[in-house]
Amino acid sequence: MSKIIIGKFDDKNFVLPRDTVTSTLVILGGKGMGKTNLGGVVVEEVNAQGDRWCVIDPLGVWWGLRHSLDGKGPGIECVILGGPHGDIPIEPTGGAVAADLVVDEQANVIIDISRKPNGEMWGMGERIRFAKDFAKRLFQRQGELVNGQRREPIFVELDEAATFIPQTLPSGNFDIAECISAWQTLVEWGRNVGIGVGLLTQRSARINKSVTEVADALFAFRIVGPNSIKAVTDWLGEHVPKEKVREHIETIRSLDRGRCLVVSPGWMKFEGVVDIRLRHTFDSSATPKPGERQKRVTGKAAKPDLTKYQERMKETIDRAKAEDPKELRKQVQELKGKLAVAEKRLAPKPADPVVSQASVDRAVKIATSPLVRQIETLRKQAKQAAESFGRAFAQLNAIANLPAQEIPKVSAAPTTATIPATRPAAAKPIALKSAPPIDYEPSANGLPRLGDLHFKMAAILAAHYPEPVKKELLASMCGKTLGGGWNGRLSEARQHGLLEDVGPSLLRATEKCAQEFSGRWERPTTTEEAIAVWSHKLSDTHRAMLNRLIEADGEPVSKAELAEAAGKSLGGGFNGRLSELRSTGLMLDAGRGFFKANKEALFLPDHAA
Repeated sequence: MSKIIIGKFDDKNFVLPRDTVTSTLVILGGKGMGKTNLGGVVVEEVNAQGDRWCVIDPLGVWWGLRHSLDGKGPGIECVILGGPHGDIPIEPTGGAVAADLVVDEQANVIIDISRKPNGEMWGMGERIRFAKDFAKRLFQRQGELVNGQRREPIFVELDEAATFIPQTLPSGNFDIAECISAWQTLVEWGRNVGIGVGLLTQRSARINKSVTEVADALFAFRIVGPNSIKAVTDWLGEHVPKEKVREHIETIRSLDRGRCLVVSPGWMKFEGVVDIRLRHTFDSSATPKPGERQKRVTGKAAKPDLTKYQERMKETIDRAKAEDPKELRKQVQELKGKLAVAEKRLAPKPADPVVSQASVDRAVKIATSPLVRQIETLRKQAKQAAESFGRAFAQLNAIANLPAQEIPKVSAAPTTATIPATRPAAAKPIALKSAPPIDYEPSANGLPRLGDLHFKMAAILAAHYPEPVKKELLASMCGKTLGGGWNGRLSEARQHGLLEDVGPSLLRATEKCAQEFSGRWERPTTTEEAIAVWSHKLSDTHRAMLNRLIEADGEPVSKAELAEAAGKSLGGGFNGRLSELRSTGLMLDAGRGFFKANKEALFLPDHAA
């Protein structure tokens, strides 16, 4: 059995203990100081002694492990899941699927969650979800007994660990909370089920202290940032005498590239500076120096027979996709659309009855009553609509043949039928379908004159009646922002008896409003239609930010990410565009410099009509 040699100490080999595979290592340091190289060295040595390993790669830089140092020959045999270099594609919902493969198969695995096969970046929320599901499933499956025996141990490295196990929890982000808990379980209890963990990060101050403080060893490369220095000081203060903490910190500040302070008073009983050796495999994370071309691999990679892995992953990925609620909702929406198109083509066209225009208008108003829009299925809706219109036209034919004095009064009784509305083009704001039904001129009592904006408010509220609408959501659907001007228009509509307050920031149409404005506005049901309301005011910068927020599907996105998506630099001009987008109600402030899409206003899944 080979020794785990990772470097030199006082010109002698520095060797890690045999049980490294089930221990916890924390590797800290600034950019380019040698963290990823050390992570690769540990993987090489764990592999050399015959133990299994797995790397979670959010940056897409670990694929070089299966190539030789010069890129001309094979390196370590392993399977790559996901990413541009992947053997098998993976989905953000496939964390548990990947964990099953890692546990059940005798393969070493790199899991690339940086990009999809088409080159598109994974959203941060998607990466968090995958890492959470993977860690939970890995602990569960690795702890199972097979024929009464424990499974062979495995060492798992998590790059950019502070992203997945942060010290500060963003408000309302439950996936992050679950992810922290899952990885904390791996670190604290992993040894009992044969799991070791390596945590790599350049964000020393950001990584969760409850995870790092139980580490068996700290590997600290050069660090100069005050917050990062404080984080290392806190860790050292828990493990070494106070008089040595200052000495170690001064050492860390001045380390050369490739050298790190190793502190492991309990496990290895060692404190000192180690010269970490260079990797034996291709360094795919190396940054080219100015004027230097990036190195490329020319030889074949060390790949196992992928047939069984591909068949296994296809079956489990398809199953995970089929059981994913978001995917199911998407499929339901697609099927509904196809059903609507098919029924529209097959539906017989009723003969045009010879009736007065006034009678037709009355029948249409009855059929489109907002009191009953809920129907069980699209097929039932089509059937009920056809039956309702048939009865209405039959009644109108009978009325047309009666003397005027015998014509009965038709009450606006509720019906389960609705008339499908044609959606507006996404390039134009949604507007009223017809003029207001009555004149709202100022009265003798001094009521204010109402205009198009008031009528649009009333029509939107009538379309939702009897359900209330949030004040900010109503403003967004009207293409307006909250403020004194908007509150003034609400007050004027309230004076005319068109709306009423039913709770904090909740408005509802009055019965009068529902009757007079029913069917005069098409209620948006898709993200495209919601954005169409603002199409005349959104600049390219606004649209780029909005696209990034929609891609994140309600997960918080940092201000820096939004600026990058819009191709802008942080500053006053960008802050102004950010404020403008927030004022539309399509974007919400998630706190601490993070923002998220308003899923309700944008009709994203979980809030879609």
